[in-house]
Amino acid sequence: MKKNVAITGVSGYVGTGLLARLDGDSGVGQIIGIDTREPWYQSPKLVFYRRDVRRPFDDIFAAHKVAAAVHLAFVLRPTRRPALAREIDIQGTRNLVAACRQAGVRHVVQLSSYTVYGVQRDSPAPLTEAALRCPMAGLQYARDKIEAERVLEDFGAAHRDVTVTVLRSAPIMGPGAVGSAATILFELPVMLGVTGGDPPMQFVHEDDLVSLIALLLARRQGGVYNVAGNGAIKYSQVARLVGKRLLNLPAWLLEPAIRLSWALHVQSVSPVGVSYIKYPPVVSTARLAEELGFRFRYSSRQALAAFVRASRSGR
Repeated sequence: MKKNVAITGVSGYVGTGLLARLDGDSGVGQIIGIDTREPWYQSPKLVFYRRDVRRPFDDIFAAHKVAAAVHLAFVLRPTRRPALAREIDIQGTRNLVAACRQAGVRHVVQLSSYTVYGVQRDSPAPLTEAALRCPMAGLQYARDKIEAERVLEDFGAAHRDVTVTVLRSAPIMGPGAVGSAATILFELPVMLGVTGGDPPMQFVHEDDLVSLIALLLARRQGGVYNVAGNGAIKYSQVARLVGKRLLNLPAWLLEPAIRLSWALHVQSVSPVGVSYIKYPPVVSTARLAEELGFRFRYSSRQALAAFVRASRSGR
């Protein structure tokens, strides 16, 4: 029997990729898309609703008898309007839960972030899903992700017949990432680094993430999973690959420099992001391999390279 799948944030590059993938899935009936703008990819399966997730949408889920939902609607860029971001991130998730409860949805997939682990300077790497969630002070994005996870956890605990899947993802790269918030680090003429530091960084290719979500939906697999492409790439290698000069500054100078440029609206890297430049999380994806047999097609380097090729070709 075909199932109807809802996607919030359907017009983003991950949502669009998932829409295209499910379009060709014979096990999927209708695809209910919710976003503030219409996706460029069109499918005969798509029923699109232009709606802000801050507004309830339980009527939509109930009308279409949604069986599974993928929650991709959230604020990624550092923002100078934290209250608005919180409404979208947290109230949007609460509205999702209300819609799922109303429609009797049996599977919910939430895209979270590996930033929930915080700055793990002295922790053993790579981090597993059992690591503590400890967001860095001042980083609203990570705090909101943790609170959104807890909203889903509470929902799953109260409704044992509902499968809840949380994906703690590294930054998502690939051709669709051109112009997206995932590429904030590359917007300045130079990449800023910390003197004496060259940390490993992880990325995941958008196609791998889409393939993983489609697999989870097909199997109705629940749980918490780290998501990152194979291997890691050094920060200095990232700069070379994206064609940026790396400007290393002492930490005592870098932090006030970014704070000043943020205050002057020169760039969109939040001042609290300095610690992630110094000590980005490195996560293990062994659980995905062990429990689902999932293998990433692209390494972290290949995911970033795909973004670079697309950006240089003007896509």
